[in-house]
Amino acid sequence: VYGVTGREKLVGSRPPGCVNKCLRCKPCSATLVIQHRHHHEQWTSSSRHDRDEEGLGEGDGYYLQSWKCKCGNKLYQP
Repeated sequence: VYGVTGREKLVGSRPPGCVNKCLRCKPCSATLVIQHRHHHEQWTSSSRHDRDEEGLGEGDGYYLQSWKCKCGNKLYQP
């Protein structure tokens, strides 16, 4: 998709600057982290049927996305 000025429009936020964000680890670069909702919430019911009735089932399509700074296999806050 192109805007009025001819520049390409990008969807979503831009990656953070990760200079000096990974302590002394290098290279430190921005990475998009996608977290599935059901991995972060604790259900009060152990029944999948109960979760689906509440609209909280696995197929609800909600994924939390956030930018982090990454060096090696470690993630840091930007």
